[in-house]
Amino acid sequence: MRTVACPSLGRDVSALGFACASLGSRVSESQGRRALDRAFERGVTWCDVAPTDADGAAESILGRFLLGRRDRLVICTKFGRPRAKPSPLSRLLKPVARVALKAFPYLRGDAARTKSSAITPLRAEMIEDSVVQSLRRLRTDYVDVLVLDGPTSEECVDEAILRALQRMVEKGYARAVSIAGAPETIIGAVRASAVYRIAQFVDNPFEPAADQLRAAFSREAAPFFVTRSAFGRGAFERIARALVMDGGRLAALASQLGYGPPFLASDLVLDYAFASNPEGVVLATMFNQAHIDLNCARASLAPRHDVGPFVKKYFIGEHP
Repeated sequence: MRTVACPSLGRDVSALGFACASLGSRVSESQGRRALDRAFERGVTWCDVAPTDADGAAESILGRFLLGRRDRLVICTKFGRPRAKPSPLSRLLKPVARVALKAFPYLRGDAARTKSSAITPLRAEMIEDSVVQSLRRLRTDYVDVLVLDGPTSEECVDEAILRALQRMVEKGYARAVSIAGAPETIIGAVRASAVYRIAQFVDNPFEPAADQLRAAFSREAAPFFVTRSAFGRGAFERIARALVMDGGRLAALASQLGYGPPFLASDLVLDYAFASNPEGVVLATMFNQAHIDLNCARASLAPRHDVGPFVKKYFIGEHP
């Protein structure tokens, strides 16, 4: 596994990160634990989770996995807009919902919209209680990274919120603070406060953000990048569809770069993600053993400089 230096943590971390959002919801605990074991064996040391993932179950599952491994793993959890607590009935129906979403994946959009409507404003006084509860579920006395997740441009520079985040570092509850959001929000937050030393954001061929953020900062002032949704938000499907259209012309062009079946699309998407963020962490949701092995294999390679221009030219229509 290729590693990258994370200055704010003072240690090297895996270039591939394990996204834990599906633990305890779309993925059962037993399946999730097997996936975590496999990824850890292959060198993945960065785990990304949130208290809202499976209503806290993801943190609890990850916490049980951490026993005996804590010092070898980097744990990143979040504080964001809290959702309404699930009713006892909704907890009972969760296994049924998991099966339904697997059978009818188009329902996930409706489920996401339903969740997003049950939120409350972000307030500074909520931060410490949220972090303490996360630590309890994770069975640890600190997280490596605490992420302020999805704040508005005003919230991320609010003095009370900044003081609360800094207090989490001073108390030893978090080693570093990150911000997750749109590029414009991240730029404003990092320029406004030195508390934000890591930035997490969506980055894929159709929603590129890494270049925009790199251009906004000098190398010395830039935060450490953690990118997500390389496959999500329709990116993988659009790449895969384009490769088989027009008589496979793009697939033939990709073969000149060494790409071929059966994993042409996934290899291309992953290589783009690592090339776009060569000195940071790329998060991936991976619970199938074959997918974990494939992802780790791509993460072990040096980032390619030819993939970005190829994708921009033939899939996006840009001419770098």
